[in-house]
Order: sequence, then C-alpha cells, then structure tokens
Amino acid sequence: MTRELKLDPSLIALTLNSWLTSLITKISESLTLINISLGDSACDDPYGLVKTATGFAIDKNIVVTVAHIEPSKYVCLADVSGQRFKGKVLSIDNRWDLAFIESEKNLNPLRISFDQPPIGSLVIVGGMPYGLLRPFFTAGIVSGYKVNSIIDGKSLEGLMMLSAPTTPGMSGGPVVGVNEEVVGMVVASAMNVNEFALAVPIKRVRFSYNILRKTGKITHLSLGIRVVEGMSRGIKGVTVSSIINTRLHEVCGIDVGDTITSIDGYTIEGLEDLWDRLDEAVLNSSQFIELRFFDYSEKMFKECSYPIIV
Repeated sequence: MTRELKLDPSLIALTLNSWLTSLITKISESLTLINISLGDSACDDPYGLVKTATGFAIDKNIVVTVAHIEPSKYVCLADVSGQRFKGKVLSIDNRWDLAFIESEKNLNPLRISFDQPPIGSLVIVGGMPYGLLRPFFTAGIVSGYKVNSIIDGKSLEGLMMLSAPTTPGMSGGPVVGVNEEVVGMVVASAMNVNEFALAVPIKRVRFSYNILRKTGKITHLSLGIRVVEGMSRGIKGVTVSSIINTRLHEVCGIDVGDTITSIDGYTIEGLEDLWDRLDEAVLNSSQFIELRFFDYSEKMFKECSYPIIV
C-alpha cells in the first residue's frame, strides 16, 4: 500500500522565503555602485558623477563590472551602506565588455559557478538601478544561450538570455543561480520594454580574470577567422565561414569551408569550446596550438602546429 506524501504549503513557503532572503542578503553584501566622474574626485564630489553601473565582488578586493561605461584609471565605489571608497581599474576586456577593478576595501565575494545552468533554470539578478544606493532584485529563468548583440556599438557573442527584467544601471550586476553561485553578469536589457536581459556567461569572466592574474593584463587569442558551429557534412566542429587574417591560411592551409574539429587534443563542437581552448593556451603560456581540421577541398583530415602570437 502506497502512502500519500503530504506537504505543508505554509512550511514550504517559509523555507523558500528564508532561503531567498538569505541569498539576497549575500548578493547585497557583494554589490557595489560604480561611479565615474569627469575627474578623479568622484568619492569627494558625488555631484560630479557622469556615469554609474553595478559591480560585484569576485575576490576579496576585486570587483567586476561592464566596460561600456568607459571607466578611467580610478573610479569611486560605494557599498549598499553608502560607504564610498576608491577603486583602481586593473584591466578592460572589450571582447566580453568586462572591467576589473581593485578596491581599496575588502569586500564579500560571491562564489563563482563552474557549470552552465541549463535552459529553464531559476536565477536571481541583483543591481543598483539609476545610480541609487538601493539594491534591486528580479527573478527569472535562463531562456537561451549563444545570443549575439550590439551593445554600445560593440558586437558581443555567446550571451545568455534571461527572462528577468532589468533597468538602467543594473548592467554589471550578478546573475545568481539557486546553488548561490554566480552564473553570469548582466550587460544589457531589452530596449524600451525591460522584459528580458542579456548576460555574459560567468565562464568568460572567470577565464578573463585568471588571465589577468597570470599575465597582468587581459589578452585573447584570435585565429583571424569567422566560424559557424554545428554539424557540417557529417563532421562536428566549427566551420570557417570567412577569413579576416590570412595568417592561419598561410601556416596551416585552412580555408573557407574547412572544419576545425579539435585543438590541443580537445574536441571542438562549438564556439564555447573554441574560446575555452584559446584562453587555456594563453593561461598555459603555450607557444603553439595543435589544430586538427577537415580539409573540405581535399576531403581529408589534417593536423597543424600553429604558432601563437599574443
């Protein structure tokens, strides 16, 4: 005989509410308001502000935010209590619209996820809209990946789409999953309607920060090609759609229509795999990357050692 499992709705509501308030408290403690002024005196002259954004701590004294607010060498940071303190811009990563700032005050970093949440996962987004020292939170789900967009005149690839609405000033805010780990950083909201948001997957933030710590600056390798992902003529990989720089063609003979299937022994099934392997090469201070590709014109697989120039 099967016993019916009875759930107490009030207990479920209390448990959910307790978890949610605890999570929002953790996010709030990590948030900073990024203030940019006409000079270097934003902390002394709060009326001289010209741009604001949200940031959050990923290390005890490191804040990440969006680069499209064009921070200068120094910015003023403010926590949710209103305390202001200076920050020094360590590096800008225009590839992913990231700016890393060293804070003169120790902060409460959020845990960074190593996994990409599946579509449909619940997320909480936090930020300080309109430059106000008052955190604002929204909830939604991960609605999609691999979204490309033009943000402030710059093209960004591989973004997450979230059903969580955001408002101006929340760019740079964390996207946090139910495991209380950051899975993305907001870079834009839907124009005019604010019904969804776009975010950089946290993997890209993590790679860029690790490169910064290892080399003192952020650099990404480029093969000088444009590619499309997916199955091409029965072969998994990324297929070259156009050539921007002829160096790869001159060294390896890779041409439009050829499919890159692996780098350094790792299978390449999509753009994320390609970006991961190129960033790993930077982190490993590699002098060459080993490419395997399918030559469409000769109908055969080939291998090539491609010298790295950073």
